[in-house]
Amino acid sequence: MLIIDSREKSKLAELVEQEAKRLHVITEKRFLQIGDYVCGDVCFEAKSTTDFLGSVMSKRLWTQIDNMDRHYTTNVIIIHGTLDEAILSIIENSPNNMPIKARAVMLQNKFMAAIGRITLDMDAKPFWVSNVEQASEIIASVAKMQPKERKVIQPEVFKRVTTDDLRVDMLTSIKGVSSKKAKDMIKQFGSLMEIGECSAFELQAIDGIGKTLAERIITTLNSEEKVKI
Repeated sequence: MLIIDSREKSKLAELVEQEAKRLHVITEKRFLQIGDYVCGDVCFEAKSTTDFLGSVMSKRLWTQIDNMDRHYTTNVIIIHGTLDEAILSIIENSPNNMPIKARAVMLQNKFMAAIGRITLDMDAKPFWVSNVEQASEIIASVAKMQPKERKVIQPEVFKRVTTDDLRVDMLTSIKGVSSKKAKDMIKQFGSLMEIGECSAFELQAIDGIGKTLAERIITTLNSEEKVKI
C-alpha cells in the first residue's frame, strides 16, 4: 500500500494516484507527520526545485531528512523541475542587493552542494527529475517493487536507533537530533552535562542545528519535569 499525506493537494499527488492505479498499487490518504508518501519502510519527501532550494537556504531540509532517517529505513528525496525555474523564482520573490548574475551562481552552487551533501552525508537517496510526471513514476514504481514479505514499519511507529555509546542514544531520543549531530556535539563539547550548559547560540555552531532544535536540546537536558518524546 502507498500512503499519501492527506494534506497533499498538488498535481504530483494526483499523478501519483493515477500511476499507482495503473500499476495496481493500492493507495490511501492519511495524515503523515513525516514525509509526503510512505510505502512500508520507504519514505518519500517530494519538492519542486524551488521548494528544495528554499528549504536548503532556510536549513529546514536537514531537519526533515534527520526526522525521516530516525523513523524509516529507506528515505528518498524527490526533486522535480529545472534549476533555472528555482533560481528565477527566488530572485524574483526575495530580491536583495547582490548582483543578479552573482546571486544566480551562488544559488546554483547551493543547490548542487545540497544534492552532494545528501548523497555523501545523509542516509537518503536524492532523485532529481525534470517534471512531476517523472517524479510520480518513480514513487509509484518503488511502491510497486516493495516486496510484501519485507518487514514493514507502519507510519505511526518510530524506530529506535541504538549505538555503542549511550550518550549518543540519549541525545538521538530528542526530536531532530540525528546520530551524526549527537556525535558532533559530544566531540565539540565533551559530555552531556557540558552540552546542557551550552547556550542555544553555542549549539548552533554544530552543522544542522538551528535555533529551534538548539533550544529543544537545552530544555530537554535541563528540564526538571517529564519531557515527552
